Amino acid sequence: MYPSLDRDNVEFILKKIGFIPKRTKGSHVQWEGYIKGVRRIVTVDHMRSRKEKYGHLLTRKMIEQSGLNKNEFYAHLE
Repeated sequence: MYPSLDRDNVEFILKKIGFIPKRTKGSHVQWEGYIKGVRRIVTVDHMRSRKEKYGHLLTRKMIEQSGLNKNEFYAHLE
């Protein structure tokens, strides 16, 4: 079972895998990085407080956008 993630968790993982914040639009920040040679954009919702947990569907979408699978993404949480 995977733990729920909050904004700090997601941004920590994105930084760790080489993503950088590129654009802020409203309450969202787009992070850009390259995974397996492919440019990826991950949109992170900033409307939530830093410690409020993201729902399952939003978390899954951010993981998909990163180009990693769930196991690979969560492995960087440690």
